[in-house]
Amino acid sequence: MKEPKEVDGIFQADNPMPEWWKLVWLLTIIGSIAYAIYFHTASSWGQEDAFKIEVAEHEKRFGSQKKIGLTAEGANPFRDDEVAIADGQKNFGICGACHNADGKGLVGPSLMDEDWIHGSTDKEVYEVIMKGVSGEKLQLGKGAMPAHEKSLGSEKVLKIMAWIAKNNPSLKKGI
Repeated sequence: MKEPKEVDGIFQADNPMPEWWKLVWLLTIIGSIAYAIYFHTASSWGQEDAFKIEVAEHEKRFGSQKKIGLTAEGANPFRDDEVAIADGQKNFGICGACHNADGKGLVGPSLMDEDWIHGSTDKEVYEVIMKGVSGEKLQLGKGAMPAHEKSLGSEKVLKIMAWIAKNNPSLKKGI
């Protein structure tokens, strides 16, 4: 063993690490290499498999989530569904900040009269709600319409539209 040397008033010895410590360190390195090789090459459990398993478990628990949208004719599939209409009325609260709770307009235009600014069919209204209105598309001095594609999603938008259609027959089915 060497004599400790002094550096800035601190004594430090130049002792080698214990052999068992070096052995543990070496085994850790070998183990991590073996782990990486096994799970990235030899194991059948990859990310793709794990994802498929999680999707299967989700579908088993919640059912298959098919994407809901307008019919091929451009009509709202929830238009005559009373349960969907009731859900649409509940979800309309989000829209009520601009269109008022009864849909007769505040900052945004009335949705209960016969005047439709950006089209009066299910397809046109669905597009306006999902994509929003801003910039040069603004009319009548009303504020911008935010896009609700991500905030509400297709199903909630269609249910809200079903509630609007029940209360305003001037919203036309189809294209």
